[in-house]
Amino acid sequence: MFFFLILTTLLTWLIVRQYQKVSRLPPGPLALPLLGNLPQIVFYLWKTGGVVPTLDLFRKKYGNIFTLWLGPIPHVSIADYETSYEVFVKNAPKYADKFTPPIFEQIREGLGVLATNGEHWQEMRRFALQTFRNMGVGKDAMEVKILEELNARCAEVDNSAVDGVTVKQAAEFFDLTVGSIINSILVGKRFGEENKDEFLKIKKAMDDSFETFNPFDMTVPVWLLKYFFPKRYNVIVDNQENSREFAAREAMKRLEEIGRGDYVIDENNPRDFTEAFILKMKQENDKHFHVEALKTMIIDLWTTGQETTTTTLISGFNQLLLHPEFMKKARTELQKLTDNGSRALSLSDRNSTPYFNAVIGEIQRHASILNVNFWRYNHELTYMGGHPVDAGALVTAQLSALHVNEQIFEHPEKFDPERFIRNEKLLQQIIPFGVGKRSCLGESLARAELYLIFGNLLLRYNFKPHGKLSTAELLPFSAAKRPFKLEMQFVKI
Repeated sequence: MFFFLILTTLLTWLIVRQYQKVSRLPPGPLALPLLGNLPQIVFYLWKTGGVVPTLDLFRKKYGNIFTLWLGPIPHVSIADYETSYEVFVKNAPKYADKFTPPIFEQIREGLGVLATNGEHWQEMRRFALQTFRNMGVGKDAMEVKILEELNARCAEVDNSAVDGVTVKQAAEFFDLTVGSIINSILVGKRFGEENKDEFLKIKKAMDDSFETFNPFDMTVPVWLLKYFFPKRYNVIVDNQENSREFAAREAMKRLEEIGRGDYVIDENNPRDFTEAFILKMKQENDKHFHVEALKTMIIDLWTTGQETTTTTLISGFNQLLLHPEFMKKARTELQKLTDNGSRALSLSDRNSTPYFNAVIGEIQRHASILNVNFWRYNHELTYMGGHPVDAGALVTAQLSALHVNEQIFEHPEKFDPERFIRNEKLLQQIIPFGVGKRSCLGESLARAELYLIFGNLLLRYNFKPHGKLSTAELLPFSAAKRPFKLEMQFVKI
């Protein structure tokens, strides 16, 4: 009897406490004490077949700002542009701290820019942005580098053509193109046919890291993974560490050469990110700049610079092959501008290509790489879109749900670039790189790559599918989308 009384009292206290918390949060499904909404989330993931349709289902039912409890912690998703801008841009300093998945805290030890906060994150982000500016990222110098890599890949395509036609795996073509660009920026080394195997080792390590990581891993305590899912825990840790070591291998060779006196950095003109970082290590006795920090920065920048851009390019060509009428209209606009392709498309042409810009915007909306965006800490009771949000909640602009919001994008399931011709302001609501202080570091590089690679390929080749095109998302339950398996014909124009 006494035990029953204690149990009843405890349950009553938990229910009252849960109700009090829920009253200070945006609407969402009924949450159970301790478990939160995990049972409903698992059920709807199974029912809808993926993370994005599950989030969209909750958005439609509870509104553009809704709460899901992952265990005892409330997670608030924002699925409209105006509120996202109000929260993460106008009030940016309040939401600069990113929730770091517990497993990342252990693996990365507070280093890098993807999963850190505070002074180290500020120093690393400031240094990376300044270094990229010094290297001309987003400017003419970077345009030259991007076009050099693209021309090298196209030369390989042309050399292997039979009757003007080359069949290529899209992943192989774009992985090597984008990987060579980011690697030359980070460690001063490009990839070609002669050292493609080295690139493939780095890429495999990164793919293994991505494919074993899902939203479940982002929320559970390390001890739970370690003791109840030891095999999964070991795979995650090993894959994360392998990808970091592979990506940073060239930088470590450079450090060894400098230590032996075989290599000297030009202090007035470091040729890549690694050299700029090493100079910072030598010039200042700064606790933030050391070898392990360099390794983590390289894998963070590799991840943001390689995976998202490549996946967007593959997804984009998959959509263009499914909808060739839009590819034809975009090419016609580009041909008129470049005198039928007699010159390369340049970043300076952006204001003169409204239709092509609309195509890229729709590609990014459909690709929407992050199924689940990174969460930020809310440190005090506040209001978002008219809803109270209690201190301790995690908040995010849920990009995947925003980009399929039918209140913003009519018939969001359709691939329709002309929606942005009918309403130019809609392009502002495509935010694939996030918003606010934690937006993607490599945004300017990625935008330049997408514009120059898509545009100049459309000027050089007509594209046709080789085999069946896919419309089903790979790994729909993962934290980020994976590229389609796409094989296509490059037909020389």
